[in-house]
Amino acid sequence: MEAAPNTEALDQQFKDFIQGLKKAVGAGIPHLKDDPKVVDQAIADCKEILDVVIEGDVKQWIS
Repeated sequence: MEAAPNTEALDQQFKDFIQGLKKAVGAGIPHLKDDPKVVDQAIADCKEILDVVIEGDVKQWIS
């Protein structure tokens, strides 16, 4: 059975999404008690990434 077309590009895009989420969370967690602005920015960054994923415009991701 052959792999579906563009699976490598799609896998890479999801890897990039996950790395972006990890980076945002990693930036926010250390500041939970001392800097709410950093935490709010981390949450906003995560929301932005997840909104793109939920939108699901796969053609745009792999073009």
